[in-house]
Amino acid sequence: MSQSKMGVCGGHSEAKPITSNDELQSLVLALKQDAESKLSSEFPRFEATHVRSQVVAGMVYHFRIVIGDNDDDVVHMKVFKPLPHTGDSPSIMEIKKAEGGHELALM
Repeated sequence: MSQSKMGVCGGHSEAKPITSNDELQSLVLALKQDAESKLSSEFPRFEATHVRSQVVAGMVYHFRIVIGDNDDDVVHMKVFKPLPHTGDSPSIMEIKKAEGGHELALM
């Protein structure tokens, strides 16, 4: 298999769409209140549309999340999900309003 198909070891995956019944959507929703607090805003919508992931000692996810009625009203959120044996919960590492909102940016 070529390296372009496999990705880079330790690197980020390509951006992938997320469906409404995806388990990652549940992870995002569980962090909504923390995201609102960090950005001092309330979001009428909080729907992850795309994700990139990186395997570390756990997982790092970069999400593109629609937060309003307009599909261009977007935040990008970086989340760390620790390994299960730690007993720690996933947490937001970074979150910011997206400029343009279309491409999922790595933070």
